[in-house]
Amino acid sequence: MPQANEQVQAGGAKHVAREYSVTSVEKIDPPEGGEAGNWYRYVVENARSTITGCRRGSLQQVTRHAKSFAEELNARAGGRVASPWAPRQKK
Repeated sequence: MPQANEQVQAGGAKHVAREYSVTSVEKIDPPEGGEAGNWYRYVVENARSTITGCRRGSLQQVTRHAKSFAEELNARAGGRVASPWAPRQKK
């Protein structure tokens, strides 16, 4: 049976999902030196990478931010947005 991030294609070949998605958002204590308020830790993952971030706001605001962040990462990986690290073309 394939893992959660794998899809079986025709012929039995496995394809590893490379798109980022939000896997968790959980309430945390404010970081040391941070402002008081509601803080959340979010996790964005794909088959190869895990990115953890912290943000202040409501659960809905932080979840919206994390989803937007995942969409931006997917756009960059899909070639729709030029990476700032991509080599420049020589003239």
